[in-house]
Amino acid sequence: MRSAGALVWRPADSAQPPQVGKQYKADEIEVLLVHRPRYDDWSWPKGKAELNEPLLAAGVREVEEETGILVSLHAPLTAQRYRLGMGQTKEVYYWVGIPVSETGVAISRPPVTPAPKKEIDEARWVKPEQAREMLTRRGDRRLLDDLVARAENGSLFTATLAFVSHAQCVGKHRVEAERTLSRVGTRQAIELIDMLSALGVTRLLTSPAKRCRGTLEPYATVSGATLSVADELKLSPEYSYVPAPKPASATKRLVPSPAMFATRVAGQLKVPAVSTQVEEPQAPVAKPEIPFTAVKLESAREVVAKLVAHPGTPLAVSAHPELVEYMLKPLVEAASINVARQFPEGDAYDHTAQLTVVHVAYPHGNENKPEVVAVEVHRATERG
Repeated sequence: MRSAGALVWRPADSAQPPQVGKQYKADEIEVLLVHRPRYDDWSWPKGKAELNEPLLAAGVREVEEETGILVSLHAPLTAQRYRLGMGQTKEVYYWVGIPVSETGVAISRPPVTPAPKKEIDEARWVKPEQAREMLTRRGDRRLLDDLVARAENGSLFTATLAFVSHAQCVGKHRVEAERTLSRVGTRQAIELIDMLSALGVTRLLTSPAKRCRGTLEPYATVSGATLSVADELKLSPEYSYVPAPKPASATKRLVPSPAMFATRVAGQLKVPAVSTQVEEPQAPVAKPEIPFTAVKLESAREVVAKLVAHPGTPLAVSAHPELVEYMLKPLVEAASINVARQFPEGDAYDHTAQLTVVHVAYPHGNENKPEVVAVEVHRATERG
């Protein structure tokens, strides 16, 4: 059983919006708790994911149902596991959450039904010290300690960079202009709306390729976000199109058409003899691996380096799966050894409509230099 929720926080001074890299003392923030009358306890807002519902979408939906507050999710926290009856295990995935202020993100969310009073009868903002006394479960208090430690270190409010491998498209044996999203790819692009909205994405960047633009266009339409195009994320034509291989053929008898070759000699129709030709079988044309010089990798990495150096609101970048791995190199270098292991490797980048979400902090202890604190991977389904 999988559930999702969030530790939602805000600055105690409502006039001050959250700031990247800012250090907060414990009494300078407030956290959001919910009361469950059935158990008469206080806990973090959370709930079960619905069938085929992405965990990111489940997290923001449950928070809104239980508190009435729309939130966006930032860095993931330690998952909690409980043993239930009948040998079942319940897993609860938590993220750091902040209230949503952007109208575009809000209108991209589906409407929810508030939780009934018999499940949640109160939601309350409190200081961490008071929350520690109210929380019932030891695991919930450990999550609070983690949140406060991040606040004091200046890594509580992180910058979100979501790298999206384009959704499924029509065959690679078509020219670039014809490589649009397939029927499955269109469904994947629609499914990405809820995940991008849960991350609070307000900025969109894409490769010029139709399949990359098409992957983010549905979210851009419903949220009103501007979809910017970056030529630096374009693959060279010779690596984005592979000619269809000719089928291997055996010995064939090629019969000339009498209408083309017949002639009359001395009043009689003469037809040339039928010839036999042998065609050598042709091996399928394999798509070559992309060498570092085939695409403007340095330019693509420079784009990522600039995004990291100048943090802003959550951003989604749609690019070719072949390119995403190389684009992430500067971020791998900005991660600790343990966090670097969270990045996908090799064939793991080949999935379509895959989100590699990188959370970047600018902690005071690191002289406000970028530091990747978490990486998570989410995928849209490939069902038709």
